[in-house]
Amino acid sequence: MYFDAHIHSAASPDSQMDPVEIIAELKAKGLGTVFTEHVDFVTPTEGRDYTATDAPKVPKDFICDFDIYPDNYRHLRSDTVLIGVEIGLTAAYLELNTQVAGNNYDFVLGSIHYVDGIDLYNDASKLEAEPFCRRYLTYSLEMVEISGFFDSFAHIDYIARYNSNIDKLFCYKNFPREFDALLKALADRDLAMEINTARFGDDRLVGQLLPIYKRFKALGGRYVTIGSDSHDLLALGRYHDKALGVAAMAGLIPVYYKNRERHICE
Repeated sequence: MYFDAHIHSAASPDSQMDPVEIIAELKAKGLGTVFTEHVDFVTPTEGRDYTATDAPKVPKDFICDFDIYPDNYRHLRSDTVLIGVEIGLTAAYLELNTQVAGNNYDFVLGSIHYVDGIDLYNDASKLEAEPFCRRYLTYSLEMVEISGFFDSFAHIDYIARYNSNIDKLFCYKNFPREFDALLKALADRDLAMEINTARFGDDRLVGQLLPIYKRFKALGGRYVTIGSDSHDLLALGRYHDKALGVAAMAGLIPVYYKNRERHICE
């Protein structure tokens, strides 16, 4: 079974999708469902490390509604419907994120949405491309090294979504040392990388990302998860076949996680 392993339903603050409709839509496309609702802590909590300098500098937490998720979703769970979270990796909330990941989830996706407290969604357009690309990669490495609670590293190209200058610059040949350090850290920890299809409508981007996944393989990486990063029904499962092509060209194995155990898609 192949899965769309990056989906946000109405339990997340930025989606209105009904979980039952999501399951039906993906079933019609021959895919299983993995819910990965948002967990990005921002406001001060008991679990915050106040010695960390990377606490996000935005007004409020960007987290799923824990009053309904995951408990109200568990009756939907099956061999083809799995329950997960997408946790934003920060040093400031390492303790709290570790606690969340320790709950009864099938899959934990680790993401970089903030760098040194800078919100990539809202502030990337203001940043100087070359130095911030470099810092994004070194910061990602730092988070991988301290965050031992996730299964797959999400959307490595997230930084390029909101800044056209970064988009043009963000490729392996421009930052080989920084990419190698990050990709080797993922491989050495036997973690998967996500092939995120949110921007796969642009064939230029696919060509830009393929060398990154090939290098991950060369450095010992073996596995990928595939996710659409959907927030609406039209995006569900989109470009999944194209992602499978990237995995095949890179020599990587598509997998999914159930009960935090890795399974090969077939």
